[in-house]
Amino acid sequence: MSSTNQCRGACAMRRVLDCRAGASPYWACPVTQPDLEACVPANASWIIKNIMQHRDSIRHNHIWSDMLNASKFNMKKMYMVVQDGSPVMWRTLFYGNMARPRALVHLWIACNERLATRDRETKGIWKKVLEWIQIDHNPLGWRQELEWIIRKTKGKGGRAKILKLAFSESVYEIWRYRNNVSFSSAVQEQPIDSRIIDTIVYRGWTNRSLRTHLAKLMMYIG
Repeated sequence: MSSTNQCRGACAMRRVLDCRAGASPYWACPVTQPDLEACVPANASWIIKNIMQHRDSIRHNHIWSDMLNASKFNMKKMYMVVQDGSPVMWRTLFYGNMARPRALVHLWIACNERLATRDRETKGIWKKVLEWIQIDHNPLGWRQELEWIIRKTKGKGGRAKILKLAFSESVYEIWRYRNNVSFSSAVQEQPIDSRIIDTIVYRGWTNRSLRTHLAKLMMYIG
């Protein structure tokens, strides 16, 4: 198994552990106490299938057995046991990200390449958002764009934080727009790039250190 798949497996297995410990993760487990022996339905979502295919790595681990017999379940200790691979590079996109939870969930799905992200219109919307942030960049394919955004958002500066926020909200709003076009006749009155920029300002303004950066951007007329 590749290091990337190992890390994904560890993250997925954590969802099982969260549910097993009685937690209520926002990933929305279908049951609160999943049975590790249960059969996985053929029509189960890819997330559930990914979680459940890593059950053996837990069942045959002696620490798991110790935890079941312990008076208190140690989530951190168990998670460190199953995390045997190198972390995925895109994990840094979630550090200190001020995007809405729904946007972060869709970004995670996109990073796992389970979200449609490729078309000419998508690049056009993202380019308009970048122009508002005053970044000169021609959008690339998804994998190349992901590598680019990871490089550009390193560090703790205000510009990097705004770019990380903008990328996350753009992924979500573009997905939402594509869904509306595909499955409904609803017409959005506000241009999608304007909606994304409004969200960037609203979410970013809660961070005092970003207000000066945002104020300067708000004076920019494209």
